[in-house]
Amino acid sequence: MKHTGLRFLLPYMRPYRGALALGTVYALIGAASSAFSPALLGRTIDELLAGVRAELLALYAAGLVALAASLAVFRYLLRMLTGRIAAGVSYRMSQDLFDRILLFDQATLQSYGTGELLSRASNDFIYIWRFYSAGFQMSMHAILLLAIGTTLMALTSPALALMVIALLFGSLLAQVVLGRVLERSFDRVQQEMAHLSAFAQEHLSAVRMLAAYAQERAMTAAFKHANDVYARSNLDFVLRSAAISPIPGLMVRMAAALVLGVGGAMVIGQQITVGQYVQFIVYLGLLSSAAQQLSQAYERLQQGSAAAGRIGEVLRRRPRIANAPEAITLVPRGDIRFEGVGVRATGEGRWALRGIDLHVPAGTTLGIVGATGAGKTTLLSLLGRVRDPDEGRLTIDGIDIRHIQLEALRCNVVYVPQEPLLFSMPLRDNITLGLSHVPDELVHAAAHAARLTNDMAQLPHGMATIVGERGATLSGGQKQRTAIARALVRDPSVLLLDDSLSSVDTHTAAEILGELASARAGRTSLIVSQRVAAVRDAEQIIVLEEGRIVERGTHQTLLALDGHYAAMYRRELRQAEDDDEHERPVRESDRHQALS
Repeated sequence: MKHTGLRFLLPYMRPYRGALALGTVYALIGAASSAFSPALLGRTIDELLAGVRAELLALYAAGLVALAASLAVFRYLLRMLTGRIAAGVSYRMSQDLFDRILLFDQATLQSYGTGELLSRASNDFIYIWRFYSAGFQMSMHAILLLAIGTTLMALTSPALALMVIALLFGSLLAQVVLGRVLERSFDRVQQEMAHLSAFAQEHLSAVRMLAAYAQERAMTAAFKHANDVYARSNLDFVLRSAAISPIPGLMVRMAAALVLGVGGAMVIGQQITVGQYVQFIVYLGLLSSAAQQLSQAYERLQQGSAAAGRIGEVLRRRPRIANAPEAITLVPRGDIRFEGVGVRATGEGRWALRGIDLHVPAGTTLGIVGATGAGKTTLLSLLGRVRDPDEGRLTIDGIDIRHIQLEALRCNVVYVPQEPLLFSMPLRDNITLGLSHVPDELVHAAAHAARLTNDMAQLPHGMATIVGERGATLSGGQKQRTAIARALVRDPSVLLLDDSLSSVDTHTAAEILGELASARAGRTSLIVSQRVAAVRDAEQIIVLEEGRIVERGTHQTLLALDGHYAAMYRRELRQAEDDDEHERPVRESDRHQALS
């Protein structure tokens, strides 16, 4: 990755430049306190050997205690400061990541996968936090301690200090060179962790289906394989790290051997004092600890850089759907025009829609029917700018939809999908999702129009009932009706229903459509359905086939045309007659049983 992650991390530090300057002062005072302790200890030993007064010895002891206390206080202050910086940086970065993910189009989200994004939004931030909190303060303290300590050693004995500094510099250089290997290795660990998270997320959400098809053993084996790959990559990283981490300690031990041998000879030759000799030995312990801290900090730097690179990759992806520079805020009336609109199928060469010319006057209803894959959902997705046309243009109230601010557009063009997504929260909050201070009467009116109030007796706490994850505690029909109520409570200018009654029985669907007829008054509605009953009252109906409009008109006009729509109508009639034939013997049996 060549430290691309580190270059991405640095801009997040700009708001904390003042805190960094203060942290440098804390680190400098703490490092100086630690570095001057051996010098004071060496001076004390020389004074003892020369014969010192008790008062002066007490003064030296008090000085050592003061230096130790100063080190403890300023190390604590530095740790608290870097902790606040880590919290602030992680907060801003995670907020940016979440905001960017919300702006991604469906194709971009699918290219990552939910599990991959969850891994980047959770596991990777752990290593960024570790770098900014512990790693940052360790590196600041260690670098300053090494600088001050080696300077004091050089003032005592330049020749002996030069040997120690050369070994320590060689140790740090080796860590920098080998650290790049660690970064690449850790990046592979995070990638495999993301794959494992994606696998678990995908299969846990489909656990009922896997049980229904008796796939438990197969999925357990597949998860074991993914887990084994992750374990091997993690073991590879640990082995590489274990091979690199002993280098600082090895270099310090070599320096200790030099100090013991060469320094001892210098004491014998009276080139240095016994106190200075002890001072060098204590310095070796301090510098050994500093080098070890620097090694750990550098390892955390590699991990943080790799993690930040993965997060930065997501943040650098520009949303395909974004506000134009000249975008305007608009509350649309709902006059919609498709002018030669074409949309290419994602990842394919074919057209999902082509040559769509259509006018939907404000306040009218458009019914859309057609076979699976005909382009019905794609057509609706253009109105909420889930994606943009590849050719032609789409206007609302005469304004190109790409020139309307996204928030204004999506607040007034509300989409109800066939498979609604509900959240683990009270039913009322699912209906008022994103809205605040909605009066109870409006919530009740929306629920009544969606015929959700029919099921209140089945819910233990009514509107306060907690809906399980993805609406697991509700039936398919209840989830669809909740989604319809969610749309109606917003009172949108344009209402898009994408086969939103497919899980609702025919009688309830008819009641909902009757309520929607009055609720739709004054607003533009586009209704996709596989049922003729859902669209027959629309002012205009279109039939899509292979992405093109092949028929259009009113219900009666299309029946007279005797084409695709009429064939669909006849199939529904035959199905209704067959269902009636199957139900009649049951009703007659119930009647005879009642009479007897």
